Amino acid sequence: VQRSPHFRPPARPETPAVMVGPGTGIAPFMAFLEHRRALGHHGGNWLFFGEQRRATDFYYREELEELHRHGTLSRLDLAFSRDQRAKVYVQDRMREQGAQLWAWLQEGAHFYVCGDASRMAKDVDRALRDIAVAHGGLTEDEAAAYLKQLSAEKRYARDVY
Repeated sequence: VQRSPHFRPPARPETPAVMVGPGTGIAPFMAFLEHRRALGHHGGNWLFFGEQRRATDFYYREELEELHRHGTLSRLDLAFSRDQRAKVYVQDRMREQGAQLWAWLQEGAHFYVCGDASRMAKDVDRALRDIAVAHGGLTEDEAAAYLKQLSAEKRYARDVY
């Protein structure tokens, strides 16, 4: 177990948060959302969650629906990879919402990823760079530098395993 001192919700109440937590990677984001709700933080909260099957693998379904209904969770984008012929993952949902995701980042959103380090985290990073190119007009090199800048500013945090 390693400490992740920078993997915590934004301190400022108005700062938006984008969270990508497929599978068990959702766990810290449930705490993030509860923390922000309890403190009355009003910055938007956007969660990308995915698993294999909606019917059996939608962890925290009732809690997430309740948080969404009451406005703590502004957006909830879901990706269940085995519910249709073509697999759909969280990074696919990110790309589908690329313009809006880019707008959130431009508004100062913090971006968090938790879960599988071997593939998912790399695929999410790739999708984020693609979004910076497609919707931010950046070159590949500029997009890579942008993500490094977000990390240096503690606005892009990963807890991957």
